[in-house]
This record gives sequence, C-alpha cells and structure tokens, in this order.
Amino acid sequence: MYKERAILTFYSETPIHMGAGQSVSYVDLPVQRERHTSFPILWSSGIKGVVRDLALRVWNDKDKVETIFGPENGSSDFASCISITDAKILLYPVRSLKGVFAWITCPFVLKRFKEDLKAAGINFEKEFEKEIEILDDEKIGISQNSKLKINNDEVVLEEFVFKVDNTQFQNVSDLANFLKKFLPDNSLIQSLENHLAIVSDNVFKDFVNYAVEVRTRIRIDQARGTVKEGALFTEELIPSESIFYSLVFITDPFKQNANIKDAKGVISEINSLLAENSLLQLGGDETTGKGYVRVKFYSENQKGGLQ
Repeated sequence: MYKERAILTFYSETPIHMGAGQSVSYVDLPVQRERHTSFPILWSSGIKGVVRDLALRVWNDKDKVETIFGPENGSSDFASCISITDAKILLYPVRSLKGVFAWITCPFVLKRFKEDLKAAGINFEKEFEKEIEILDDEKIGISQNSKLKINNDEVVLEEFVFKVDNTQFQNVSDLANFLKKFLPDNSLIQSLENHLAIVSDNVFKDFVNYAVEVRTRIRIDQARGTVKEGALFTEELIPSESIFYSLVFITDPFKQNANIKDAKGVISEINSLLAENSLLQLGGDETTGKGYVRVKFYSENQKGGLQ
C-alpha cells in the first residue's frame, strides 16, 4: 500500500516529441495521446526512466537508485517503491490576437485534476471548490484584467472568435492563483491570471488536436550535399509552454538500504533531487533542443520545502 503521495508538474520550455510510433494520418511521427480523449499525454515509462537516469548521475550510488526505482536488469528480486503515472495535460498554449498567447483548459480537465489532487492527498476544498462550467462552444472564461481581450467582450484564439462569459471573471482569477502553487515558477507563470482561458470541452479537444506543431524533416546525403531520397518525413511536436502533471505514489522500500528506511525517506530524496535538478529532457530530438521541461514536485506533507 502506498504511504506517501505527491504531484509532479511539467512546464515545457521547448517543444516536446515523445513519440507514439507509426501513424495512419498525414503525420509520420505523432506524439503520444490518450486513446479515449485524444489529448496529448506523456507516458510514465519515459518520465520514470529520465528521473532514474538523473538519480544515477547525481547520486552516483547504484544501490540507492535500485532501492527506489527497482533493479536495472528487470529481475524480479524486488520491485520499485515509487510509481509515476502518465502525465496528463493541464494547460495548453494557443495563439491569441492579444496578449501573444493563451493557456487554455476546460471543465473536463479541471474536474479530472480535482480528482487527481484527491488521490494525491492534497486538500483544496477551500481554494478550488467552485465548479467552472463553459458549455457553449462560442463562450470563453477569462479574468477581468485579462490581456487576451480585444474589446470588452471578445477573445480571438487561433482564427476563432469567442464571447467572454462575464460570470467567470472571479472563478478564473481564483483558479490561476490556486494553480500557481503547483507549477514551476517563472515570469510567465507569475502572470498566469492574465493569460488563462477556460473553453468548452469540445473546443479544448479541437485545439489540442489541431493547434499543434508539425514540422517537415529531411536528411542530407553527405556525399552529394542534397536531400537524401526517401528521407522526407513529418513530425508532430507538443508546443513549448504546455503544462502537464503526473501523480507520484511511494511505499516503503522492498529492499533494505541503510540510508532509506521508509516512504518518507524516499519522498525526501526525490524532493531534494528534483529541487536541485529541475530541468529534465523528455522524448526524442535532444540534440536539436527538444523536450526540455522544468519540473516541480509537490507533496502536501512537505509543501513548505518544495519548489
């Protein structure tokens, strides 16, 4: 049984390509997506592998790493004592006519986030108790001082015009202030309230499916200096400024270790590791600067020291 729980958030500083393999669509290399929603997702196996590799490089202690993450050779001698879930989308960036860009979310994503916070043992009822409903596909919820407004009652995202729902001003402001404590801090996050927008579930689904980066890649024939025949392909990327979250569950180690006695010791080690090394690289194309994310590890039991 898991004894400690936490939430791990990811702020993409560069576009991410965590590939799903081959595709039947026009994109040769699509990103990972949930089967039932088609929302972008970051599979947990890739995340855990990156954190494990970081721990091995920083700690330089194979026994300690195996105690927490399990045997490297996949043997059944003992299991990992840490479980990391797939990272779900929380805020997705789209172009805006005013304010440069908007972070969008929707009622479905927020309801799911609330359920996941409960699973992580995070008490939020006083701060996040209001239900935010945007049912009309032509409506949008923003804060009263949002930078996204082109006039008093309209917002333009990508090529679509939305009418501002004036009843959601305070709800969006409260939501932005609540979310900030879970997110890696930077100057853009500090102005989250001015860029946050809530759209309907249908609109959100359309944006995360079609407002994506698709790049055409080539390979050069080194002998001729021209494009190599048959080496033209397209690659899908999750845009920078996307924000995801995972849940982390920890139990007492199954392997004895002199320095790590229980789940509290494990969560303390992971907290220190990610607090000091918050920039990770996920997915492919590392040599071209893709996949760099800033992470924040948040546990209700240790929230005072987690940044």
